[in-house]
Amino acid sequence: MLIGRILCPVHSLGPGERVCIWTQGCNKRCKGCISPELQPFRGKEISEDALANVIIQVAHKSNCRGITISGGDPFEQADSLLRFLKLLRNEFDDILVYTGFEFSDIQDGLIGIEAKRCLEYLDILIDGKYIDELNFNNCVLRGSSNQKIHFIKKELVPVYVNYMKQGRILENFVHNQDIIVTGILNKEEQK
Repeated sequence: MLIGRILCPVHSLGPGERVCIWTQGCNKRCKGCISPELQPFRGKEISEDALANVIIQVAHKSNCRGITISGGDPFEQADSLLRFLKLLRNEFDDILVYTGFEFSDIQDGLIGIEAKRCLEYLDILIDGKYIDELNFNNCVLRGSSNQKIHFIKKELVPVYVNYMKQGRILENFVHNQDIIVTGILNKEEQK
């Protein structure tokens, strides 16, 4: 699996203490993408088993019960994502995945059978391409209003509704003298 970065604990991309993973690679090239550096399909490649072991250890040490997987686009590596999700399923109470693909296309198998099977192992899917002109500050957890939050695990609805009352949250991390911003940026902050 090609990985761009891993941060923990993160609070800006879902409720509670979370491990966040950004996959490397996305063909969509959305105008105004928050992470254009994650678009190329190059970078750190790691086996799903090794990655899962690292993530589980980090989560236990940080008391994280949630995980967010973003990118790039994790579904661009659907076969790796499926193997990874299977390894994580019993370790996390809340698995959230972002994708630029549409939920219906994934569910109908149009992206591939591996992508469809991923839905069995995650709890929340936020779908749809980022559309810069639809970036409204009230789209909590979403970059643009066309993106939808799909609650596969319905019992998480109240947890997410309560979390989203806070509005958009940003966090800064420093790594190798670089500042990494996590969360969903308001359009005026992207400039």
